[in-house]
Amino acid sequence: MDRLSALVALRWRLDLRALLGARERLVGLALLVPILALGSLAAAGVAFFGVRAMERAHPEWVLPLLSAAATAIGVLWALSPLLAGLALSETHDLSRLLHFPVPLSTLVASSLLANLAEPMVLATMPLLLAVAAALSSGPGTFVLAAAGVVAGFVFALVAAQAAGLVLLGLARNRRAQDRALFLGLGLGFLLSLLPVLLLMGGRSGGWLRVAWRLVVERDLFALSPFAWGSRAAVHTGRGEVLPALAWGLAALGAVVVMVGVSAALARRIYRGELSLGGSSGGTAPAARMVLPGPLGALLEKELRVTWRDPRLKVLLFTGLVGPLVLLFLLGGAGPGSRRTLFLLVAAASGLGLFGSNALGLERRGILLLLGFPVPRWQVLVAKNAVVALLRLPGLAVLVAAAGFLLSPGEALAVLATALTTALACAGADNYASVLFPVAAPGAGRNPYGPASGGRGLGAAVVSGLLLTLAMAIAAPFAFLSALPWLLGAPWLLGLTGPLAVAGAAAVYAMMVAGAAGLLARREPEVLARVLSEE
Repeated sequence: MDRLSALVALRWRLDLRALLGARERLVGLALLVPILALGSLAAAGVAFFGVRAMERAHPEWVLPLLSAAATAIGVLWALSPLLAGLALSETHDLSRLLHFPVPLSTLVASSLLANLAEPMVLATMPLLLAVAAALSSGPGTFVLAAAGVVAGFVFALVAAQAAGLVLLGLARNRRAQDRALFLGLGLGFLLSLLPVLLLMGGRSGGWLRVAWRLVVERDLFALSPFAWGSRAAVHTGRGEVLPALAWGLAALGAVVVMVGVSAALARRIYRGELSLGGSSGGTAPAARMVLPGPLGALLEKELRVTWRDPRLKVLLFTGLVGPLVLLFLLGGAGPGSRRTLFLLVAAASGLGLFGSNALGLERRGILLLLGFPVPRWQVLVAKNAVVALLRLPGLAVLVAAAGFLLSPGEALAVLATALTTALACAGADNYASVLFPVAAPGAGRNPYGPASGGRGLGAAVVSGLLLTLAMAIAAPFAFLSALPWLLGAPWLLGLTGPLAVAGAAAVYAMMVAGAAGLLARREPEVLARVLSEE
C-alpha cells in the first residue's frame, strides 16, 4: 500500500510540474475549471430531474434506459482515442518505472488511481451522485446507490485503461497502428453520419421504433458490464436487496477481472512479448529528387513523410466523401439554398487547413529541418502546400458538383471562395504551429499519450482567436467572389474571382513573412518544446 500511494503521489506531482511548466496550460486550466464545473452541475441537474420523473411516470423504463446510457458512456470513454484522437482518461507509460522493485499489478493500479484526479473524471462525479440521489429514497439508500453507480464508472475507467494498453501495444507495430487509426477514423466518420441516418429514418419512425423495442422492451444492455453498477443502484433505490446485491457483486467482479486483464496486457507489452514487426527483407529504392530547387526539395520531403502518416492520408477519403454526401443532401433543395450551401461548404473546406500542427509532426526530425540552409518561409510554404494538396481531390469534387448542380460560372465562384479561405487559414495556422507546437509520438510510442494530448485550453483559445482572425481576413475576398451573384451579373466573375484570389495570396505572403520571422526568433523555444515532449 505504501508503494501504491507513493506511485500515485509521484504521478500527481509530475502532472503538477508539467502543468506549472507551461503557461498556456495554466491559462487553459483556469478557463477549463469553471466551464467544467458549470457543465457538470447542469448535467447533474438534468440527470436528477430526468431520472426522478421517469422513475415516477414510467418505472419500467429506468433499468433499460440507464443500462443503455451507462454502456454508451463507457464504450465512448474507452474508444475516445480512436473516435476523438484524445483519451478522456490517460493510460500512463510504465516503461520508466519497470526497473523499480514494484509488482506490475501495482504499477497498473497506480495509473488507474492517478486518473481519479483528471478533470474529466472529477467533472463526472456530480452526475453520478445526482443519478444516485434520484434513485434513492433516503440517506442509507443514497450511499448504497452511489456505491453502485461509482462501481460502474470505475469499470468504465478500467476498460478505458485496457483499451489504452491495447492501443499502446498496437503502436509498437507500425502496420497495426496504421490499421487501428484507419479503423478509428472510419468509425468516427460513420458516427458523424448517424444523426443524418436517424433523421432520414425518423421520417417514417422505423429506425426509432426498432431502437426503442430493442433497448426498452427487450432490455438489450442488461448483460453489459458497464451497466451492472447502475442496475444495482436502481434495485437499491427500490429496496430490492437480492437483485441489488447480485448486480453489485457482478460490478465489483467485473472491475477485478478488468484490472487483471489490464495487468496481463501490460505484462505482455512491457516484457517484449508483443510482435514488434520485422524487416521487409527488401532493399530500399534510391531516393531521387524530382522537384528542383530548395523549395522543391522541401515540398518533396513533406509529401513523402506526410503520405506515410495514415491520419493525413484519410484526408483524401474524407475530402472525397464529404462532397458526395452534400450531393445526396442537396438533391431536393432549391437553387438559392444550393448556392448558399455550396458557398458555406467551400469556406469550410478552406478552414480545414487550420490546425495542421506542422512543426510538431516533425518530432526529432525538427533538428534536421531547422538545420537546412533555407529561408524559413520556404519551410512554412512547403508544409502549407502539402496540406492543401491532400485536400485538392475533395475540392475538385466539390467544384465539379457545383458545376453540375448550379452552373460553370458559379462553380468558379465556389473555387475562388475555397481558395481565398484556404490561403487565409494556412497563413494563420503558421503562427499557431510556431507558438504552440506539439510533438506527435513516433512509431512504438503511445499515439494517445501526453505527447499527443493537445496544446492545452489556453493554446486552444489563442488558436481560436487566430482562426477567427483568418475568417475575418478571408471574409472580404469571399464576398468579392460572391459579388456577381448578388449583383445579378455573372460576367463580373471573370474580374472578381482572380482579384479575390490575388488579394488573398498577397495577404498570405505577408502572413508567411511574419510567421517566418517569428520562427527565426523562437527556434530555441520550438526545439525545446517539441523535443521535450518527444
